[in-house]
Amino acid sequence: MTAQTTTTSHATDGRIKVNGAELYYQVRGSGPTILLIHGTGLDSGCYDEVAEHLASDFKVLTYDRRGYSRSPRPPGWAKTSVEEQADDAAWLLRATANAPAVVFGSSSGTLIALDLVLRHPDVVRGAVLHEPSVYMCLPQNFVQEQFAALNPMIEQAMASGGPQAAHRAFHGLLAGEGSFESLVDAKRRERWLSSSEFMFEYEFPKMILGYRPDPAAIAAVKAPVKVMRAAEILPINLAAAEWLASQLKTEPVVAPGAHLAYCKRPEEFAETLRPVIKRVAE
Repeated sequence: MTAQTTTTSHATDGRIKVNGAELYYQVRGSGPTILLIHGTGLDSGCYDEVAEHLASDFKVLTYDRRGYSRSPRPPGWAKTSVEEQADDAAWLLRATANAPAVVFGSSSGTLIALDLVLRHPDVVRGAVLHEPSVYMCLPQNFVQEQFAALNPMIEQAMASGGPQAAHRAFHGLLAGEGSFESLVDAKRRERWLSSSEFMFEYEFPKMILGYRPDPAAIAAVKAPVKVMRAAEILPINLAAAEWLASQLKTEPVVAPGAHLAYCKRPEEFAETLRPVIKRVAE
């Protein structure tokens, strides 16, 4: 493994080669480490403002997952899995001397965080799972109905404007009020759209629907794990959050806004997340 770092006014930026991939990461603040894992179609920039708020109490580690934005696709790499992504995160924590950490994931990032808890318990102090995408643990007729309602919107956008148009439509839906353009600044949106083809080819829905964690293994988890859901939640995400919370014998914490509230309402989101992290880190 090799690492290279530079310092900016707000964060230390680094690139590190682990598990056959080169990962771009940033570190802010000091205190107990929290690793923030982004979802499909985004990069670590979706957490920039939240990370700034949390850095007053925590050492916040963010990274672009392999294939996204500043973390290039490895040569000859043709597909991915939640397990591969979790292995990347585990290696990142070890190689940067940040293990064990509290791990936060949102959307598909929750699957990666959950897999870290299940298969790499040595690097995990606890976890907070926001809007968990554990769709394969739900009744499959319900999941098929939910995707059947979503797919025409994506297919129509794909037909009219290609992967970037489909990407905008999908994340516009997850934004709640507003649109894709309302989420963050133009520079970050351009980075995200540069991964549109990758998003649909590698991750959505293939990676998400390819992961089915063992309910018995979840129920046996010893580390503290909390589930969060959005106040303005889609039916499939509500069902997934309630299912996972029931397995963990915990009550979901309700975060403000919609699925991507950490982009649109970062200060409120951070202030909801902060006490949850502190409870998990105790």
